[in-house]
Amino acid sequence: MREFIGLLLLLSIAACGDSTQTTSATSVDTTSNVRNTIKQLIAPAVSNPYGFDTTYEISKEHTPFMVTGLFNSDDILDTAILIRHKSTGKDALFIKHGGKDEFLLLKNGKDVGFDFPDFNWIGQFEIIKKKTNIWNNVIDGEIVGEDQIPENKKMTLKNEAIFIHQDEGGGGGIIYYKNGKYIWVQQD
Repeated sequence: MREFIGLLLLLSIAACGDSTQTTSATSVDTTSNVRNTIKQLIAPAVSNPYGFDTTYEISKEHTPFMVTGLFNSDDILDTAILIRHKSTGKDALFIKHGGKDEFLLLKNGKDVGFDFPDFNWIGQFEIIKKKTNIWNNVIDGEIVGEDQIPENKKMTLKNEAIFIHQDEGGGGGIIYYKNGKYIWVQQD
């Protein structure tokens, strides 16, 4: 059921592509004609090049499994969904930029400039607001406080970002969009 609701939300975002449009549904018609129509509408958003429709499914391990925010600078709502590879069980982060046929699949840390094998470890999945000050709080393997970070190593987010972290202990980070790609900032 979560997958169906998630795909319907993704469909709404992909179909509208505009934060000024809203959709409201009072009931869901489950006839095969309606199901086929939905499949046709979402096919461009959830199929190749990554095979989302057959290779991945929405992760059942994460609550929430989806966040929305203004990740790039076009002021149109974007969506990030934690998805699971059906055969390997590895989680990835699927990002859809609103208003565009632009989809990104972040499979591991290398896709954001860091080193972790997948996104299975995520316990917290949230949005960080625009204009928040962020910095890498690990220097030479040591966790440091804000007062130990040089001012030239701090930055203010120009757009909203994605915060991911382990539930207890461990670490995490912030994924933000800059110059056409997503970048990692360590936050332990």
